[in-house]
Amino acid sequence: MLSSIIFSNNLFFLCLLVGLLSTIALYYSQRNLLKSSTLYFLSLIRFVSITFLCFLLLDPVVKSINKLKEEPIVVILQDESSSIKEDLKDELIQFSNNIKGYDVFRYNFSDRLYDGFTNINDGYTTNYSKALTQIESIFSNRNLSSIVLVSDGLNNTGANPLYSNNLDIPVHTLCLGDTNIYSDNLISEVKHNELVFLGNSFQTEILIQSTKYKGKKFNLSIENNGEKVFDKELNVTSNNQFFKISAEILTSEIGLQLYTAKLESIDGERNKKNNIYRFYVDVINTKYNILLVHDDSHPDLGAFVNVINRNKDYNLDVVKSIDFDNNFESYNLIVLHSISKDNIDFIEKIKQKNNLPILLFCKQDFSNYSDLIPNVDFKIKSTNSQVFSSTTKDFLKFKISNDLSDFIDNSPPIISPFGIYNISSSLDVFVNQRIGNSITNNPVCFFDEFNGQKIGVIVGEGFWRWKLQDYKINENDNLFSEFYNKITQYLLVREDRSKFRLFYDKELNENEELIFEAQVYNDSYELENKEDIRLVLTNSNNKEFEYIFERISDKYILNVGSLNPDNYTVFAKVEKRNYEKFGELSIKTIQIENLSSVADHEFLYNLSETSGGKSFTLSNINELKDYINFQKDKSTITTTEDILKQLIDYELILLILLLLISFEWFIRKYNGLT
Repeated sequence: MLSSIIFSNNLFFLCLLVGLLSTIALYYSQRNLLKSSTLYFLSLIRFVSITFLCFLLLDPVVKSINKLKEEPIVVILQDESSSIKEDLKDELIQFSNNIKGYDVFRYNFSDRLYDGFTNINDGYTTNYSKALTQIESIFSNRNLSSIVLVSDGLNNTGANPLYSNNLDIPVHTLCLGDTNIYSDNLISEVKHNELVFLGNSFQTEILIQSTKYKGKKFNLSIENNGEKVFDKELNVTSNNQFFKISAEILTSEIGLQLYTAKLESIDGERNKKNNIYRFYVDVINTKYNILLVHDDSHPDLGAFVNVINRNKDYNLDVVKSIDFDNNFESYNLIVLHSISKDNIDFIEKIKQKNNLPILLFCKQDFSNYSDLIPNVDFKIKSTNSQVFSSTTKDFLKFKISNDLSDFIDNSPPIISPFGIYNISSSLDVFVNQRIGNSITNNPVCFFDEFNGQKIGVIVGEGFWRWKLQDYKINENDNLFSEFYNKITQYLLVREDRSKFRLFYDKELNENEELIFEAQVYNDSYELENKEDIRLVLTNSNNKEFEYIFERISDKYILNVGSLNPDNYTVFAKVEKRNYEKFGELSIKTIQIENLSSVADHEFLYNLSETSGGKSFTLSNINELKDYINFQKDKSTITTTEDILKQLIDYELILLILLLLISFEWFIRKYNGLT
C-alpha cells in the first residue's frame, strides 16, 4: 500500500513560521535560566509540537493506494419455479465446489432472486430477464466471467432475455425437464371485466389449448357459487388446436364473485391442474351517468364515445356546449372535450360542482382549464409537436396490466402541445411524453384532486390511431378500451369521506403482499392515530386471522404479507370508538407454471449462443464443469483503490503530539519554570 499526505505547501511554510515564532517568544526571554543543552532541547520540542499542531489544523488528508486482486467470478443461477421437478441442491453444491480457479456465487430465482440453492421448487413464475439483470447489477464492475443458468427454459414472466438483455457475459445453460410432448388440455387465459353492475351480463373470453387429442370431445363450464353459468362442448379437429370461446355471464349477486372455468379431463391426461382457472369479478349495484360536453366533432371524441357506449355499466349523454342547460344533478362524471375560451362561464359553473369528478380532453393549449387544474402551469410554445407515450412505472392510482403498458409504450405518436410545464408534486402522472428514447416529464395523462374534486386530464390529440393500431395487432380494440375504461372507472369511484377510512387491493395474486392503509379523523377532520386498529380476516372455512395496525406518522399501516389463495372477509375496528369497516378480498392462485410442462431446451440453447456461452444437459454436467475449469480467459484482475483518511483520525499521531507536549511541560516544571 502506497501512502502520501495531501496538503497545501504554502500553508505548511506558514505552520513552520508559527512554530518558530512561538518558540522564540517563549524561550528567548528564558535563555539565561536554562542550560544551553536544555534550552535547545525544549526549543526543539516546542517548535515541533506547535508546528505539527498548526499543521493538523489545516486538515491534511492521507491518500493511500490499495491494490486489490480479484479472481474471476462464476455465478450459478438455479431456477426454483414449480415447473422444476428435480431436487438438485446437493448436486449443484458438489458441482460448484468442483469449479476451480474461480470465486463461485450461488443464487436461486423464480419471480425474484434469492441467495443460495434450494430443494423446494415452489416459485410462482419464471422471469429470466429480471434475474439476469439483477446478477449483472450485483456484479457490475466486478470480474464476472460467466453465468451458469440451471433451468427448463420455461420463461413465462417478464421480457424475453434474447431481446431485452444486452448479454455481454457468457451464459452457460444446464437444461432440465422433459421435452416430450404429452396429451393435454389447458386454459391458458381468461379475459373478463373487473367491475360489473348487478343485473348486467359481462363478456368473458376463455383461451384454450388442446394438444394430441384429435377426434376427442370435452366440456367447458363456468361455475359461480356452485352453479353452472356457462356450458359448452368442444370438438378437437387437430392435434394442436387453439380455442377462443366467448361467454356472456349474467350477474345475480352483489360483491366480489368467484368464477371457476373448468375443462373436463380426458383419460390419460397427465397434468390436470391447468384444467381449472379461477377469476374474480366485483359486482356493484349502481349504474353511472356520464355527461360529455364538446364544442366540435373530432375522431378522438368518436373513439371515446364508442368505448363508453359499449360498456353496459354506463349511461352516456353527449351534448354540445351551446345546447347544454347546465343541469348537472343527475350525473356522476363530467367529460369536457376541447371547450373553447368562449365557454369560460360554462367552465366556472362546472368548477362550482366540486362533488363531481371531471375528465378533460385538451387537444392543444389547456390554459382554458387553469381554474380547474391550478396545480399545472403551462406556457405553450407550439401546438403541433409529435410525441410518443410512455407509462409511469410508479403509478399507483389503479392497476395497469403488462399488456396495456406495452400497448401504450408502443402506440403511434400523438400531436401534443409543446411548451414549459410546471407541475405540482401532488399530481399523479399515468402517461408521460416520450421523444425518441427519452422519457420527458411532460404529461400525456395525469390525475389531480383539488378541493375534494377528482380531475383527470388527457393532453393531445390523435388517440384514435391507438384504436386502429390495436385492431391491426390484436384484431380487436380491447387494450384501447381498457385505457379509457381504467381512467373512467377511477374517476367514478367515490372516495370514502367517513372518519375511518380503509384502503387495500380487493384482488391479489398469492405471491403478492397484502398491505392495508387506514386513516382516522377527529371531529375537525384532522388525521390522528391515538387508538389501536384491529383487523380480522376470515377465510372460506371461517378461520380467523387477527392483526393490529402499526402507527406510522399520522396514519396506520399493516403489511399482512402473502396469503393462501381463498376468498376472505375483512373486518376492521378502531378500538374505544364506534368506527368499523367491512369488506371482501380475494387471493388468486397463480397458475402460469402449470400451463406447460414441456421443457424448452431450444430457448436455452439460443440464450447460450446469443451470449457466447455453451448449452449442456443434466446428464453431462461434468462436461460443463470441465469446460469452465479449462477456460483460457481465467485472468485475475488487479484494481487500485484510493483510500482517503484525515491525518487527525490517526490515534498514534495524536498520542505522539500529547507525549511531546507533556514531556516539555515536565522538563519545564523540573527546571522551575512555569
